[in-house]
Amino acid sequence: MVQKLDFTKMLLIGSIFYSRHSIVEDHGKGIFDKAKAEELINRQEELADRFQIQSTLDVVAETGEAMVKYLDFILDYYDKPFVLDGYVDARIAGVKYAVEHGAVSRIIYNSISTINTKDELKLIKDAGIKYAVVFCYDPSYTTPARRLALLSGEAGREGLISKAKRLGIKEILIDVVPTDIKSLGEVIETLLLVKLAYPHPAGCGPANVSYYMAEFLKKELDVRVLVSSVDSVAQLFSDFLFYGPIERSDIAFQSAFIVEEVKEGLSVPLYRVVSR
Repeated sequence: MVQKLDFTKMLLIGSIFYSRHSIVEDHGKGIFDKAKAEELINRQEELADRFQIQSTLDVVAETGEAMVKYLDFILDYYDKPFVLDGYVDARIAGVKYAVEHGAVSRIIYNSISTINTKDELKLIKDAGIKYAVVFCYDPSYTTPARRLALLSGEAGREGLISKAKRLGIKEILIDVVPTDIKSLGEVIETLLLVKLAYPHPAGCGPANVSYYMAEFLKKELDVRVLVSSVDSVAQLFSDFLFYGPIERSDIAFQSAFIVEEVKEGLSVPLYRVVSR
């Protein structure tokens, strides 16, 4: 039986089969080490159970052929809804595969954004996908107020929330995207605005911070300290986190446990405290 996710509770999302993932031998054909994939997934689930924090997978593919191979494995081995991610051709192939195998209800589509193709949007609607991530970022919409406008729409431009609902999405996860350490300040401000304006879960992908960090900082900072610190700051105001490579599950779940304990000690949600 497929487990359900409770989007009112904290959710950690680990990425698997991502670009340059060491367990993948051929990203074009989707050839990977199944034993190592099982080991990584099992470790994430073990930590989720131990720390009582929800988890799921971000399944990333570079081609349609690879996505099909990954989904063959995931649908057979994994028993939760998961994020469908990767290049647009891979996502389209993944949706079609899910339709053929009666697994559409397990897909959390990543993402509804400003750059979806018409074919992609039509497929999302026709397939009956009910869960999706809304990608709240555009190079011309980086400030908190502008990001909120991206969600709500302005000057004849449809907002991303309206677009997602028009496609039939019932459960929307709003991803407020950080790009570097300093951008986390804008991300926090945006999360506060979003959570006051919408009932949908909101979060972000703090892993982006380490991906795009200047090389000299990568040499100066311990990766484990960096990941734990950035995850913790982001989680204080988030309902979900894309914490990055699934190999980082130990750091992610231990940090998350501490932050969730702090949040449970509050009499009201933190965003309401800060926004008063």
